[in-house]
Amino acid sequence: MTPTAIRNFNADARLEIDWDDDSTSCYAHELLRVQCPCADCRGHTPEQAKIITGKEDVRVTHIELIGNYAVRIEFDDGHNTGLYTFTHLRHQIL
Repeated sequence: MTPTAIRNFNADARLEIDWDDDSTSCYAHELLRVQCPCADCRGHTPEQAKIITGKEDVRVTHIELIGNYAVRIEFDDGHNTGLYTFTHLRHQIL
């Protein structure tokens, strides 16, 4: 799966992705932030994973395409180390 368009709606705190199979996914900014896949948030083992709270009002400030496989999302709380692979976005974040 590959995105054909990515739209950020800060007023609604949501991100929309159109996929090459003509489907669209919608993600709440809060969900993206608390499910960040970076090593600092997820840890290197399940025991190291952090529970992230207090992100109800977080907003996406920047989205950077990383090759043909991921996006880096920057949030207004300063966090920007997570690489959200297209596979992760399409199949694992609900």
